Amino acid sequence: MVRVKKRWNQQSAPRTLAQMANAIGATIWKLAANVVLNLENENFETETQGQRVDIMEEVVCYLVHISDRYVYSRADQDRRAEFISALVTDMARMLEDSRVDVQGAGEYRAAFIDKLNRRSAEYSCCGYSDDAGAGFALRCRLGDHVQATMGARDNRWIPDYIVGREAPEIESALRRSLSGLVVFDS
Repeated sequence: MVRVKKRWNQQSAPRTLAQMANAIGATIWKLAANVVLNLENENFETETQGQRVDIMEEVVCYLVHISDRYVYSRADQDRRAEFISALVTDMARMLEDSRVDVQGAGEYRAAFIDKLNRRSAEYSCCGYSDDAGAGFALRCRLGDHVQATMGARDNRWIPDYIVGREAPEIESALRRSLSGLVVFDS
């Protein structure tokens, strides 16, 4: 399991929503990279760096959605929107930097945000609770999207692996990070 930041070094210092979003963005990025590493360590085949970024992008979309669901009951609509907007902006920047490194110059942010909006609409139809986290159907959707980005070898086992192992672990790590780093004052 990957280690994630769970608390601020100077806990008494006030944090802006952008600072909280940046910290959660770093956590999401680390978790997404770890999913790719774990898939490869389990002998699921990735063929290119671009494909690895595609997998990370799917995991990022999923974890941004989970973050939004987590924040939904903890913040008013304006603060939630500001937090998620800052988080999406950070994630789009990180993904664009990675895509430029492996695929060359291009405008990748808009494509990511379009994908994120499509995934969020799809994921919003699936169950989520503050106690249990993502429902089975939500995790299955992530597994299906990761499967679609992977090569043909052992492709049919990828959703099972994602649903049974990766999704619960990354959700748990993200929730720990969110509960310690994101605080909405009343």
